[in-house]
Amino acid sequence: MKNVFLLLSVILSSWIMQAQTACTNQGQTPSTAFPVCGISVFTQNTVPTCGDNRLPSPACATDRTSDKNPFWYKFTCFQSGTLGFLITPKDLTSDYDWELYDITGKDPNGIYTDGSLVVSSNWSGEKGLTGASAAGSQRFVCAGPGQALFSSRPSIVAGHNYLLLISHFSNTQFGYD
Repeated sequence: MKNVFLLLSVILSSWIMQAQTACTNQGQTPSTAFPVCGISVFTQNTVPTCGDNRLPSPACATDRTSDKNPFWYKFTCFQSGTLGFLITPKDLTSDYDWELYDITGKDPNGIYTDGSLVVSSNWSGEKGLTGASAAGSQRFVCAGPGQALFSSRPSIVAGHNYLLLISHFSNTQFGYD
């Protein structure tokens, strides 16, 4: 019995390690997030396959959310208001998701354990353009087909530090603007 348990443990560990490939590129972890400022368009030409670490997302508690094939962006809000943005996949048949966190005074890696840091998200199972805009009717869109691609613009606060996760659910390396 002990040998069977050991064998199952080794197989399960191997499977988990394959499913969660470490992200080693700049910007692919919360602590190496790219700083962004202003209204400039930034481009990610390719999205290496990695990650898939579980994320606590209280508004979508029954859905599985993860940092699959992620890129992270950080910014400090200079004027309170609402945040709008557009993610335009280079291949419109790609499924991109996103989640915004307020990490003011927190360790960026706290996003993996503290669901209270989540400000807004969109985990729609649809392909194409996504983001936060006036077209959105709710701050949180949970996983699945048929869900809206746009969430409403979240309120952000002057002086607060934010992280934006862009997660590429599709296992292709096509990027986005």
